[in-house]
Amino acid sequence: MGFFYLDNCGRAACMVSPEEHKAFLSIAEAEAHRHGAEVIEMVVRGDPTRRVIELFVDSEAGVSLGLCQEISKSLIQEIDKTAFAVGNYRLDVSSPGIDRPLKFPWQYRKHAGRKLQVAWSAEGGPQTSTGKLVSINDEELVMQPDNETVERHIRFEAIVEARVKTPW
Repeated sequence: MGFFYLDNCGRAACMVSPEEHKAFLSIAEAEAHRHGAEVIEMVVRGDPTRRVIELFVDSEAGVSLGLCQEISKSLIQEIDKTAFAVGNYRLDVSSPGIDRPLKFPWQYRKHAGRKLQVAWSAEGGPQTSTGKLVSINDEELVMQPDNETVERHIRFEAIVEARVKTPW
């Protein structure tokens, strides 16, 4: 069984074996870590002879063009040593942008004061709330839900997905 990645029209665009996916993700994470960043998401599309590899990275200090270039350059050298990218490929390294889910607690700190939509697991079943991120610590975030007077404390391990909500 392999991983299917979808193109922007929702069609299956590429199949990558679990071994290839794991191997490349391991290489990408190691290179990102070498440059003080974390891999947020990896998307692979195209056929095996003309793959497009999109790598979204973030760091506590933020993501600059220079950081993306450094990761890209070192990652290309590592990819070329493996059988993962036989044939032509294009590697795109960029910041995750505001529309990608938050993955690490330090990412929340960068969005303190902004509006988030958070989905989490609770004893009574799945919960979702939208509101202002008031504060965070190592274990939980505190948000002021829209149209509620009581702040909500949500533990990170319970969060299923959290996204920054844009005002537009």
